Amino acid sequence: MLTKSSFHLQQTQAQPRILIAPDKFKGSLSASEVSSTIARAFLEVFPEAEIVQTPIADGGEGTAEIIGKTLGLDWLQLEVHGPLGAPVEAGYAWSPDLAVIDMSAASGITLVSPDRRDPMRSNTFGTGELILDASRRGARKIIIGLGGSATNDGGAGLAAALGARFLDSKGAPLDPIPLNYLQCTKIIAPEKIGSELIIASDVRNPLLGSNGASRIYGPQKGATPEGVEKLEIALEYLANRVTADLGMDYRNFQGAGAAGGTGFGLLSFCGASMQSGFDLIAEILGLDALMADSDLVITGEGSLDLQSLEGKGPGAVALKAQHHHKPVLAFAGRCPNPVELGGMFDAIHSLSGGDISVADSMKNAGNLLYSKAREVALGLKN
Repeated sequence: MLTKSSFHLQQTQAQPRILIAPDKFKGSLSASEVSSTIARAFLEVFPEAEIVQTPIADGGEGTAEIIGKTLGLDWLQLEVHGPLGAPVEAGYAWSPDLAVIDMSAASGITLVSPDRRDPMRSNTFGTGELILDASRRGARKIIIGLGGSATNDGGAGLAAALGARFLDSKGAPLDPIPLNYLQCTKIIAPEKIGSELIIASDVRNPLLGSNGASRIYGPQKGATPEGVEKLEIALEYLANRVTADLGMDYRNFQGAGAAGGTGFGLLSFCGASMQSGFDLIAEILGLDALMADSDLVITGEGSLDLQSLEGKGPGAVALKAQHHHKPVLAFAGRCPNPVELGGMFDAIHSLSGGDISVADSMKNAGNLLYSKAREVALGLKN
């Protein structure tokens, strides 16, 4: 635990107003589950408190659910192609004005068992099918949350689902997976869809290079060191082919490397625009107004580290809390170096540490979070 202030809720009026705005504990609890668990613990200690729950996301998993619930959108479910081509059930939020898609629903790493992960052979075709479905239903605007992907295809798969064609030297179509990119001699762009596409992501990586999609994220998707270099070559070839055939070059655009280059694909093939995932969600949730009316802000995520400060969920919540001069507490499944984050939060409380391993904290996250939150609430009351 790291604490930098002696804030107590007893310093506020009789009915303290608490804003709970956490991200997910990845692999354990959704953002909504984290929020409700903390709320339950605090209400036991402060039954008179006015608690507002606003689970957050930064464009990754959970974005569609959070925006959909906030705006009252319909939830649609359909069968699409998963990362390796097998059928999967994927859902997204929809209305005539707005559809919200998590690419992880169709192309996520959790859809592929660890022993079968292969970014040279996986693609984002299923994400493209979700986009196409939402557009055909008449959605005026489509938000695509990037994150949690099993893919490193530069978005070619989703482009193919929208009608793009990747041809070899004989004019035969190629399956749009990185394994085949060096055989591609021509790309035919998809026709424009009728919906405005918005990328929701806070990843700033370019497509290529030492900070690019393949070298930063390829290993966690199953790529060996040799495989990482092959992915890099494949994506560079794809970028060159896009420049030659489509007349555009987004390889160095901040965020082009998001989700295995899906950002690049949406920019290049679909004319999408990119926005900060957190800022977009914060605006939809009305987070500034809620924060201004609160006495205490609580946030958190599964792993709280320096990446959390790079425009992502809890770090962005903490910055807003500072702007509104509100104390902010954070709960985390793990926090490897809390001292590095000390200037951002009034206190950080980790579920792992001591006798509790990270694996045990993930397995028992719900109970551990409730116990820790209740312990913290009692401390704030005394």
